[in-house]
Amino acid sequence: MGPARFSVALRASCFSALFVLLAACGGGSSSAGGDEGVGGTPPPAPINTAPIAAFSASPTTGVAALTVTLDAAASRDPDGQIATYSWSFGDSTAAGSGVTATHTFSNPGQYSVVLTVTDNRGASSSASTIVDVRPRAGSAVPSVRRNATYPVLYSTHVYGQGLQHSTWGGETAIPVELELDLFEPQGAPAGRPALVIIHGGAFRDGSRTQAQLVSFAEYFTSRGWVSISIDYRLLGDRGTLSPEWLQYVQNQVLPADRDQAAALYPAARDAKAAVRWLYANAATYQINTDYVTAMGGSAGAYLAIVLGVTDPEDFRDEVPVSADPTLATTHLDQPSRVRTVIDHWGGLAHLRILEDLDGRSRFDVSDAPVSIVHGTNDPTVPFTEAEALRDAYVSTGVAFDFHPLEGRGHGPWDATVEDMTLEELAMAFVIEQQALTVSE
Repeated sequence: MGPARFSVALRASCFSALFVLLAACGGGSSSAGGDEGVGGTPPPAPINTAPIAAFSASPTTGVAALTVTLDAAASRDPDGQIATYSWSFGDSTAAGSGVTATHTFSNPGQYSVVLTVTDNRGASSSASTIVDVRPRAGSAVPSVRRNATYPVLYSTHVYGQGLQHSTWGGETAIPVELELDLFEPQGAPAGRPALVIIHGGAFRDGSRTQAQLVSFAEYFTSRGWVSISIDYRLLGDRGTLSPEWLQYVQNQVLPADRDQAAALYPAARDAKAAVRWLYANAATYQINTDYVTAMGGSAGAYLAIVLGVTDPEDFRDEVPVSADPTLATTHLDQPSRVRTVIDHWGGLAHLRILEDLDGRSRFDVSDAPVSIVHGTNDPTVPFTEAEALRDAYVSTGVAFDFHPLEGRGHGPWDATVEDMTLEELAMAFVIEQQALTVSE
């Protein structure tokens, strides 16, 4: 990404303040001197107290597939009645409803289960708990090699479709195919870990065939991983946006930055679709989906962070299939969860916009561990983005490694950390966090 192209990320931290300014200055009128309630004006309506969300979950730990029973009978409304109960399970399944719910967690991980209760006057509140799901008995930990061992088999696949519009939010659209390159380790044992590789390019350009990414794919694949390097829709494609994202871009982003801010949404939608393709084809390529890693550089690292931190429904459920029929080609029944993230000079613009839209941070204890690698003199994605990501992980207690590249700028693929190449550094982090079995 060029320096002028990163203005969206630079200004993302200002978006919340802009919302406050608009709320303070716009809308509504004020009376200049009259007393409220005088001259027949009815008194204001009583304040509605929000309901109180509370629930029990049992069990909260166990092995996949873990069935958990949820009971929200303890929720109450001090001055009315609760009208709806909504459950978010923190995985890739649809939300639940009702006072009680039962849910099965198929894959290992830590899941944030959230109950939202809404009263008969529209006020709501939420409560959450963590469900810790361990790997299934008999789900063997993958075995990888420390040195290059396996020949690499290459192939190209379509992982889904997306719409390409003539303008952002325009009605005229055509479907385009979304492609990935697959790298298979010939002769590696079944139950293989997987690596999802995402290119950079400021969401304007870039390709899955970037030389450094092919090098990463070959490095990992020759040691036992199945790797995919993905393309996704870019700024020029003007992919489908959710109504909320489109409105946000139009109202809260400076005109010079709007194209880039808009392009963030379809790129994230496509990245999640690529991971779902991996899950859907796990049996074919002998992948153990409990051990998936996402890695990217620059814009690709933004998307890798999205995969490791955002909720399952983010960038999936905001647009219905009726509005974008190509969603039906993206394996919506599959998860998009990754176990580990490798961040090379990425940023947090997606997460800031999501929080501005609904007021909720996506960082929690269920996030994937992350290795953060970033040049301290990066003129494109400021080093403060790496520090912000580090600080978020400190606050949640999720594991991370932090590697400032002193004096380096943007995109230093040739960097070393403690005499390790970036490929070696990434592999060491994945092996540690996933407790993989390693042989020479």
